[in-house]
Amino acid sequence: MAKINTLSIRESVFRQVRKDILNHSLKPGDKIIEAELADQLGVSRTPVREALHRLEQEGLVEIHPRKFCLVKGVTSECIKEIHLIRAQLEPLAARYAVDHLTDDELHYLKMLIQQSEKHSKPLDVDRLMRVNDEFHQTIIKASKLTRIIKILENMHDYVVSFRYSFMSRSGLVERSIKEHNEIYEALANRDKEAVEKAVSNHLKGISEYEEVVLEDLETELVEENQ
Repeated sequence: MAKINTLSIRESVFRQVRKDILNHSLKPGDKIIEAELADQLGVSRTPVREALHRLEQEGLVEIHPRKFCLVKGVTSECIKEIHLIRAQLEPLAARYAVDHLTDDELHYLKMLIQQSEKHSKPLDVDRLMRVNDEFHQTIIKASKLTRIIKILENMHDYVVSFRYSFMSRSGLVERSIKEHNEIYEALANRDKEAVEKAVSNHLKGISEYEEVVLEDLETELVEENQ
């Protein structure tokens, strides 16, 4: 792990450990020793302890007092909950974005779709993820709904970790690009009802999303144990 060098030590420790769990640098079943982690990050044990308690509240770890902290990682329930929240909030954010998106931002969204098409053949997952993420973030931020933006930002690391499984499957990528085009057309027409419907449709595949994420997690665990 990289050493922490920012002013907000507590928040930085929390974000770093959370990120390491979500990108599977720390895997389910791994044991975290408070003192060892503090040494790796170059901080005292206090911010590490606080970070682990926050992560336990999120369900990502399980603390065994005076022993160790067990990594639980992403569960089926976690995936369902994250996508249920997105399914409620992102269509609403997109509806409000209609009033605020500039012509330049609309042009940018169209360019992002074109980039997705370019990176889909051959399947460049890393670039697809960055472009896909930027598409969603541009719309969410344009809503100007500060509290909803904050809630969705808080789940961002989860969404990115799930998205890798989705973007690594060409059939799902093609579907995503098609649906992004539908969202863009509705935004360009300034049609709030159509925008909300298009984003809702894009996020409907929660069960399918969950299936591919869990499939990849299980494959990774099997490979680790071989």
